[in-house]
Amino acid sequence: MKVVDGHLHSSPKGLGGYAIATKFKDVGGVFMVLVSLPPNHYGLPGGLEGLIKSFDLHVRECKAASEAGVLVVCLAGIHPSYVDSLVKDLGLHRIDEILHVIENALKHLITLRREGFIQGFGEFGRPHYKTLPESLVLNELIMSEVFEIARDTDSIVHLHLEQAGIATVKTVDAYVRSANLPKKRVVFHHASINVVRYAEELGYYSTILGREELIAKALSLNLKNVLIESDYIDDPGRPGVVMYPWELVKEVEEVARKKAIPTQDLLSRFLENVKYVYDVDL
Repeated sequence: MKVVDGHLHSSPKGLGGYAIATKFKDVGGVFMVLVSLPPNHYGLPGGLEGLIKSFDLHVRECKAASEAGVLVVCLAGIHPSYVDSLVKDLGLHRIDEILHVIENALKHLITLRREGFIQGFGEFGRPHYKTLPESLVLNELIMSEVFEIARDTDSIVHLHLEQAGIATVKTVDAYVRSANLPKKRVVFHHASINVVRYAEELGYYSTILGREELIAKALSLNLKNVLIESDYIDDPGRPGVVMYPWELVKEVEEVARKKAIPTQDLLSRFLENVKYVYDVDL
């Protein structure tokens, strides 16, 4: 049995990459996409210094997880909520300063990618809650720049977005096409079934939370471009949020039981999608 986790996080303040990967491996885990957290999750300061330290810390977390014997794709990025917090904390009159910080952070990410420490970028995108229009515009500008960087470095991008169905997908698609980035390099992370459906129609892949009801819904709609994720945050103050990676197999088993299909057949669907999107051999 081979289990994959399409998106999760780790922190040395929580269980940490090695312990997470070890527990995941114990239930058949073979692959995970480990994504960086904003600096405040690690107890780091804001600004450029905090961002760079968070990226470098995350690289160490990815290395530790790999040492547990799980294949790890390491992604680092600047979460849209972090950009939003900078806008709100520093004020609209300092947008140019915020953008300068972000662009220097992106340069560090490019270096990490070119040196092989990370395989892509995430999370980028837009806040999923109501916010200032200036924050939305800034995040969209950053997302469009990251698509160009991903094109030039042949990298994966994980997107954090609102759940507005066709509007969400078509606006992202416009930026992707403008950057001439291959669609298989863009993943709609923690997507609603509605977003998954429209994303698949346009040739994109998505991750859904690996809960029984969402997996079953994706199957009932015959959605194929789907990966499952735990989106585990590894926050000791909120144990198990959003779900543990090692819970994925139980959720898949329950869907398989109710659908009267072999568990491995269902797991293989997600495994094959991982092989295609990430160009890995599992």
